[in-house]
Amino acid sequence: MTANKDERLSPRYVAFRKKQHGVVVPVIAHIESHRAGRWWGYWFSKRTPQGLFDEVPVEQAVALESDNDAEDLIRLIRNGRELPAEFVRRLRLIAD
Repeated sequence: MTANKDERLSPRYVAFRKKQHGVVVPVIAHIESHRAGRWWGYWFSKRTPQGLFDEVPVEQAVALESDNDAEDLIRLIRNGRELPAEFVRRLRLIAD
């Protein structure tokens, strides 16, 4: 029951910057599950526009309060567009 409670309280979307293939890119992650103390979901970035299932660094990421805003950002990524510069500047860089 605790896992379900934690999952309900968690954000559905988070954002961060990550180094991918030698380049720092913004990532929007859609959280799918929480198991054994780890958060899992799909990472969307210019390197993975259709999503890549991976562990999500929820504690270090910025929670996105609006699902609609998060989905708009993912749509920008999928269409090969840049995310707003001011938004990207506010994101934390997650170390490997």
